[in-house]
Amino acid sequence: MNEQVARNVVLVRAIETADVGHAVLSDDDRKYATRSARELAAWQASDAKVATSQHHFLQQRAEQILKRLGERTPAFGAFYRRAPGLTGIWLALPLLAFVIGAALDRIANPHRVDLLSAPLLGIIGWNLLVYLGLLIWALVPAARKRRSGTLLLQRLSTGKVAVPRKLPAPLADGVAHYLANWSAMSEPLTRARLSRTFHLAAAGFALGAVVSLYARGLLTQYITGWESTFLDAQQVHSLLSMLFTPALTVFPFLQGFSLAEIGQLRFSTGAGAALPAVAGGERWVHLYGATLLLLVVAPRLLLASIAAIQARRLKRNFPIDLD
Repeated sequence: MNEQVARNVVLVRAIETADVGHAVLSDDDRKYATRSARELAAWQASDAKVATSQHHFLQQRAEQILKRLGERTPAFGAFYRRAPGLTGIWLALPLLAFVIGAALDRIANPHRVDLLSAPLLGIIGWNLLVYLGLLIWALVPAARKRRSGTLLLQRLSTGKVAVPRKLPAPLADGVAHYLANWSAMSEPLTRARLSRTFHLAAAGFALGAVVSLYARGLLTQYITGWESTFLDAQQVHSLLSMLFTPALTVFPFLQGFSLAEIGQLRFSTGAGAALPAVAGGERWVHLYGATLLLLVVAPRLLLASIAAIQARRLKRNFPIDLD
């Protein structure tokens, strides 16, 4: 069964378990729902030309009971019909990350391409650390044993965790049990969705920085160079060579650089000295843009695609123990 059907089944089970005295659902209500569900499940299976299964029966029975309870208690009807979890965050977070990435680069480097740009180097370095952490998590069993539910996962799974007001006591107890059960049962799906969103946000953040670099280059003549208190030209050349090797390998049309060029690009630190107006700033924009695409955007989109496939599979075939 899919996510929505599983949610309905878990909700009905929690309500029936809490309603010990049959104050919310009478014996007649339950018998009628069972009888109707058997007939509807048989018709549904016949239309699909498959054998009647427990999934068909439980789906129809849950829908019958929820419909009846929603008609009797409007507050409950509004509760079960709303989408579970905080669905807006899955789209809002990547878009917000893109905007922040663009704004951060603009604030840090308003008029020049700094070859040792802290924001750009920080984006690359942070993502490489994340890849290392994911690799350790995948290869070391002890790193996976400490997984546990968190408040964030609960909020993402159930949204507003408060039980709706003006519900009969047995119904309110059933909803409270459902919220606890569903947050635990849907944790794998929520983790997959959260992983997909985080990877998309990281890709959007880096893409925002790239777009900002190129957009400002249309209206601004970049002054290119670097400055450092502790690094000399040889060390900067080694660092940049290692950093830009993937881009220069994958995109051979990009222009490389020599040690002499790096030495000439050092900003003067003398009092009142003017910054050198170095031509060819587009070369460094292309190098940083290609590096961010190769080391951040592309891997993050790949990881987001893997998480999205997992989330889609869990949504269509939600794992639930029918026993």
